[in-house]
Amino acid sequence: MHPKKTYQLFVVLSTLAVAMGGCRKDVQEFIPYVPTLENLSQLLLQAPDPSTQTVFQFGGSVIPDTVLTAASGVRVFLADTENLFADDSGTPVPCSTCASLKIEVTTVQRKGDFVSRKLPTSRHPDSKMLESAGAVLVRVLCGNKELQLLPNRYLKVQIPVNSTNQPDMTVFTGVLDAGKNVAGWSDTNEPAFLAKWPLPGSGALQDGYELIVPQTGWSNCARPLTEQSSPFCVTLPSQFTALNARVYLVFKNNNAVAELTGNDASSEFCFPEAPLGYPVTVIVVGKTGGQYWLANPFTEIGTNVQMPVTPLPLQEQDLINFLKNL
Repeated sequence: MHPKKTYQLFVVLSTLAVAMGGCRKDVQEFIPYVPTLENLSQLLLQAPDPSTQTVFQFGGSVIPDTVLTAASGVRVFLADTENLFADDSGTPVPCSTCASLKIEVTTVQRKGDFVSRKLPTSRHPDSKMLESAGAVLVRVLCGNKELQLLPNRYLKVQIPVNSTNQPDMTVFTGVLDAGKNVAGWSDTNEPAFLAKWPLPGSGALQDGYELIVPQTGWSNCARPLTEQSSPFCVTLPSQFTALNARVYLVFKNNNAVAELTGNDASSEFCFPEAPLGYPVTVIVVGKTGGQYWLANPFTEIGTNVQMPVTPLPLQEQDLINFLKNL
């Protein structure tokens, strides 16, 4: 072989050897399934009806005592607004000093919306299940600055329901994790009161619960499910982990939703305090690459359940429609 060609062949082989060495290193660090949970979360947020969120705008003037009625029927009472809110440093912020004051009211009452908005109805920190009459998020913004309630102030919130047959409801507030998602609900030990109020334009009365809410953010009108509980685990095919899937127990006869937790290296998802004897649907939603997945088998919570579940592929609009009807 000609010396020049021999040299060129040596260079090519040397280059390939270096590249292959690099590939071997890459393979050792390779994550087999690209994280898609953020994209999945954005898709699920399309499921709640737009009427579940209402925005009220004010600006540059004193707000008299008033009732904000959201499109969902939730009512938020504002009183003494010049002495109601503070910024994150604790400095009082009278509403009249805000050139642009925005109050957002988000209502969650459907089980599909609890799943879509990543709002499990479990108590924090012991993970005991709660049955909810409805959760409400109240956000107050002065321009781009989020406001909080001043110490010892509160909001009165009324949540409409079809039936107030659970008189032992109490007020819970949302506990946020590092990603600012609701990790569970903390009991304020304050009762939720039965209430009636007139519907606009008619003589009919609306049944509901009245909550005294000690903070802005998420609040929940709920009661614990007190039955004996047991761990409940779901095993998915190996391509699904906490990087690309969510798993829930959706209770059939109660407005309750439990989120099963997993990790980035395992296809097992578990919930530690599943109350025994309740009929539930196991909901698995996932995304691998551009493909969405869903599973929804029905079962009853037993003792130390380990349940294998295999999601099936479906189109993204079909997944949204499923959650809208859950």
